[in-house]
Amino acid sequence: MQLKKYLTAPLAALLLTGASLANAAAPIDVTWNPSAAGISTAGAFTFDNILLNSYAAIDITGGGTTFSEQGFVSLAAFSNNNVFTSIPTAGFPGGATPYSLYISFTAAGTQSPGIPSTGIFTSMNYSLLAAPGATTFTANASGIFAPTGSPTITLATGTLNGPGSTSLTGTPPDNLLPAANVLATFVPNAAFAGFFVNPNASQILDLSAAFTNTGSVITNIPLGGGNFRLSLNGGGGNATFAVTNVPEPDTYGMLLAGLGLFAFIARRKSNRFTA
Repeated sequence: MQLKKYLTAPLAALLLTGASLANAAAPIDVTWNPSAAGISTAGAFTFDNILLNSYAAIDITGGGTTFSEQGFVSLAAFSNNNVFTSIPTAGFPGGATPYSLYISFTAAGTQSPGIPSTGIFTSMNYSLLAAPGATTFTANASGIFAPTGSPTITLATGTLNGPGSTSLTGTPPDNLLPAANVLATFVPNAAFAGFFVNPNASQILDLSAAFTNTGSVITNIPLGGGNFRLSLNGGGGNATFAVTNVPEPDTYGMLLAGLGLFAFIARRKSNRFTA
């Protein structure tokens, strides 16, 4: 089977989430089962990496010091140890019925003025959606994308799990290249527990992703007043999952010691006023 034709979209884009991947835990193997969610005849598959395509609009405002984003990220292909294990819209493997997995997101952040610039995310929310059949993403004249396809179900949700990091490089106004790193929570929807084979639906994970962009997928749309919108049509990146970080034992010890100190101070103050 020719897999290459399903992977021709540029693997570069900007996702609305963020945190340095240097702080992310080691990736884990994950197993999902599309047939258990009723979106395909495809059976369970295991992966350690996801290829993504982004369809998003980034508004750069405030003299280039703030940004907001909205859009969709398609989970285009899954691999395990560098071998493709699932391509949803192709019905791979096994000639299964095609299906769609994609993220709907919004976010905002701040950045340094000028180009090149660096920034951080201040907010982000997303939902992992699934639907039978293929879903397409089309931008209107304003560069805002909307999906077309079957009705969706919500498999998981997540929020920003750190400030993240962004950058904007290139040559204004036509060759601006945004990039970002992301770390966000991943909370499965227990209503579709059968989809989440391993880890199961009770396990909250960390979702890590890295994105860059090439000029071929970016349209710069002026918004007036020096503000502009970058519309990303089919950019992408990659993502992995990790077990949610928990405090080390010594961290718990310091936390308990700190709480004990606050209690001691509060008690002394109380005794002083009642003596």
